[in-house]
Parts: sequence; structure tokens; C-alpha cells
Amino acid sequence: MIRNSIRNKLIVFLLVATIIPIGTSIVISYFFTKQSITNEAVKNNSNLIFQGKANIINYLRVIEQNSLSVYNDAVLYSIIEDGDTDYLSTSEIFRGMLTIANSIKEIKQTYLYIASSNRSFLISQGNPGRNEGSSDKYHPDMGSSVVRLEPTHLSHDYKMGSLFYVPPSTVITLHRSIRNALTQQELGILSIDFSIDVIASISKQLYTLGEEELYILDKEGTVVYGSDPSLWGKVLNEDWVNYLRELPDGKGSFEWKSKSFAGMHMYERMETPYMDWTLVKRIPYESLYKNARELTMINTIISSLFLVIVITATLFISFRFTAPIKNLIGYINKIQTGNMHVDIQVSSNDEIGILARRFRIMMQTINELIMSEYKLDIANKTNQLKALQAQINPHFLYNSLQSIGTLALQHQAPKVYSLLSSLAKMMRYSMNTNETQVPLKQEIDHVKSYLELQMQRFENELTVSYKVSPDTLNIHVPKMILQPLVENYFKHGFDPSEKTGALYIAAAITGNGELELVVEDNGKGIQPELLSKLQRRLGRRPELPVDPTESIGLVNVSSRLQLYYPGALMKLEAAEPSGVRITLTIPLALPDSEHSD
Repeated sequence: MIRNSIRNKLIVFLLVATIIPIGTSIVISYFFTKQSITNEAVKNNSNLIFQGKANIINYLRVIEQNSLSVYNDAVLYSIIEDGDTDYLSTSEIFRGMLTIANSIKEIKQTYLYIASSNRSFLISQGNPGRNEGSSDKYHPDMGSSVVRLEPTHLSHDYKMGSLFYVPPSTVITLHRSIRNALTQQELGILSIDFSIDVIASISKQLYTLGEEELYILDKEGTVVYGSDPSLWGKVLNEDWVNYLRELPDGKGSFEWKSKSFAGMHMYERMETPYMDWTLVKRIPYESLYKNARELTMINTIISSLFLVIVITATLFISFRFTAPIKNLIGYINKIQTGNMHVDIQVSSNDEIGILARRFRIMMQTINELIMSEYKLDIANKTNQLKALQAQINPHFLYNSLQSIGTLALQHQAPKVYSLLSSLAKMMRYSMNTNETQVPLKQEIDHVKSYLELQMQRFENELTVSYKVSPDTLNIHVPKMILQPLVENYFKHGFDPSEKTGALYIAAAITGNGELELVVEDNGKGIQPELLSKLQRRLGRRPELPVDPTESIGLVNVSSRLQLYYPGALMKLEAAEPSGVRITLTIPLALPDSEHSD
């Protein structure tokens, strides 16, 4: 069926040629976007949690430095070392503990155990308490550590049995072993309970609640902070936690796929002499690839709409193209029956219509058709030959200039050769229609060739200065955007009878990452009314492509510039004390693919 039908072959070919490229483009775009988003998310979130890590460590360092106050308070340290038990020593102890408790607003409780007198003291919410009897005293297990951080837990009374009820709150405790500097004998224990509010505040800035998860884990896997407050202070026995604890690197990322979670993990170790925590952020694929899916969905919808249009157009074109063929076959079948007077009615002017009309002429007289076709072929060949003879080969003209230049050198006229070379370079540059964008260096060289001819023409009546930054020379710009601006000066502003003309041409990259081109002269300038009119015209958006065969002016350059670089600007203003300053600003943030033809 398909093999014997042009119509069906045409339909299948057009559908395959449309559906396969669009479908392939959607799939490739999705996976490329997915990978790009993954890499960007890992980079951005790694930087984010690194900053969070630095803020948390700095905050904990303040707490740890605050615990050293017992050494700086000579009276308090002496009491701890000697174990004084009188009323004055008790007052000094409470004074020193209050100083520690009030130094940082997040501190909830301060506990001090003195080994020599077996006494313990507590400042809780500003209320003092003490345990001086023979009852058990709270003594945290310090092991060999001088400072230890106890993970998130509910506050308690340190076996003090306070008269004032203080509701428990979620805190982290820093325990410091107070020791003799010389003997390293333990003199007591200082414990500081501080709220998790600051750590929670820092952590909440590192993830999106409801879409992502963030945990701070100690080396045992205990949750210091997590997206779910019910897990605070509990050991998180999950496979990904065990995998994370075994990783040797101080920071990094890894993927994890399980029934409960599938996504990316970014982590940072927070290691200090008194702390071994890990800050880890979990981003599920559902959130990570949300933008990629939305973009793919939009592309799919748009592509589907185009597919519907293409399929409809394909069917219409196929039937429209093949219907005249079927009619012509019907006429031929009638002729085969012997009816040589069939009136072939074909109204179309396309190839099929031409074929039908020629077939009708063939029926009238074969000889007349042969002669007509032969004469038509001879006429076409003659016209083609005349058209070829009428053409001027630009390369012939360029080569002729080169020959004349060589002859000038032979007759010791290097200046003539230099001017001919400049003219030849300009012709080669302008005749090369294969490039619409060129490096800025080529555009500058073209302007220099043009100005060399002008400076020869006006001798000492014209000066030209350049200030072109080397890092701009390889930037691609639309072809022929500088020379028209320079030529505009000679057309409208240059008057050698009044004063020596001066041209200033500059190129640089601004602090905003834009290429700035400046052409400034000291000519007659532009009348204010005409200047305002030109500025308004330059401010309009281009609606139609610029015809390269039209005369090139300021508006033409501005239109081409905006068509190549959306957001590009041409600024026209009066120069001081006279003349015109034209500034072209071209954004450099667009990818190269958008600048190429």
C-alpha cells in the first residue's frame, strides 16, 4: 500500500522527519537539563552548607570560649582549687556562674561541680541552687576529653532538686573539665546548657522546609538538629547514615536510592577538638528535578501543538499535491481508450499544472511541442550566457588592485601601494558575505584601512587615536558596525576648513560585563532637535530584519545590533566642546550559540 502510493510515502516521510527530531530533542534536552541542574544544585548547596558550617562552628566557639571564664576569674578559680565552703566563697561562686550565664542570651543553665569539697551549684533561668550534702552529685563522663559537647536533649536539674520549677527545654550541653594547669588534676566540671535556637536558625536558612531535609549528626549518628524535631537527640539508625559515617572525606556529595528516599546528599564535616559533627543536606529527586520536569512538560506541550499542526499540514499538503496527479491519471486512462479529444482541465500553476498543460500540447501536435521545447531550451541557454557575461567578478577587481599595487612598488611608490592595499582590504572585507559576525580585531582593522585612505586625502587636517583593550579583540561583533559610524563623521561633521578633525575610537569591557565601543569626534555636532529625533529613533525596538543592500546609517547599525544582541544599546550624545559621541553597549552574557549564524 505504502510502496505503491506517492501520497502515503509523502505522509510517512513528513511525519517521520518531524516526529523523530522533535522527540529526540525533547529527550536530549531533558537529560541535559537534568544533569546541569544536578551539577548546579550540588555546587550551590555545597557552598551553602559550607557557609552554614562556618557559622555554627563560630557560634559554638563563642560558647566554648565563654566556658574558659573560670580560669580568667582568679577568685572563682581559687575557690574551686582550694574547695572553700564558707558563705563568701558560695557568693563568689554564684557571682561567677551568673556572669557566665548572662554573657550569652541562649544559655539556659550553668552547672558547676567542685571536686575538692564535693559540692555542686546550678544557675537556672537566673535562679541559684546548690547541693552541698552527701547526696549524689551530677558528674558527666568526660573520658579523656577536656571539653565535650552533649548532643541535643531535654534539660534537667543536675540532681539539684530546685525549689523553682523550670520546664525542660531542648538544649545542647558543653561540659568542660576544670584542671590544674601544672598537674592536670581535675578540680571540677563546668556544664553550660544553651538552647538550640541559634543553630536551628542557621540551619533553617540552608534548606527548604517541606521539600528538602537537613541534619546535624554527631559521630555516633545522634541527631543534634534535623528537619523533624521529634528526632532530636535520637540515634538515626538508617543505612544512609552508616554510609555517611564511613566516608573518609571531610566534604562531598553522593546519591542515595531507597524505598523511603531517592536523591542527592551534600555533607560537610565539622571537626574541632571538642566536636565531631556532620552537616548533611538531603534533596529528593522530586524537588531536584522539578524545574527540569516543568521545562520538559512545557516543551512537550509546545511540541505536541506543533505536531498537531504539522500532521494537519502534512495531510493537507499530501492530498493537495497528489490530487492533480490522480486527475491527470484519469485523463490518461481516457486517452488510452482512444479518446484523443479529452479536454484536460488543470487550473494549478505548479509543476503538476505545467505537466498537464504540456501533455495537452503534446496531444495537439508532437512536432510542435518538440520545436517549442527546443527553442525554449536555446533561449534559456542564451539568457544564462548573457547573464554570466554581464556579471562582474569581485575577485577579478581585487586581484587587479593587487597587480596595480605591485606595479606601484616596482616604480618606487610605496605610498600608492599602501593605499591600494588598504582599499583592497576594505573590498575583501565588505565583499565577504559568508560572515555576519567577526572578531572585533577584524572590524578595527577595517576601520583603520578606511581611515588610512581618509588621512591620505586630508593629510594634516585629521588625527585619529585608538584606545582598544586587548581582551576585547577576540569578542565577536556584527560586521560593519564601526565603519558606518566613522563614515558618518566625514559625511556630516567633518569640516577641514574650520579646524583639524579628530577621531577617538575605544573598546573596553565594563564592570557590568559588557563590551563598550566608543566613536567620538570633534566635528560640527548635531542640532538639539535633530539629536532628540535620532535618539528617539535609536530607542525603538527593531521590528524587521535589516536589508544589507540598503544604505547603512545610525538607525541601521542600531537595528542590526539589537537583532543580534537583545539588550544592546546605541547611545548618541553631544561631545564637549563640540562633536558627537556614539557609544555601543553589547551584553556578553549570552551563550556563543546565540551569536552564531
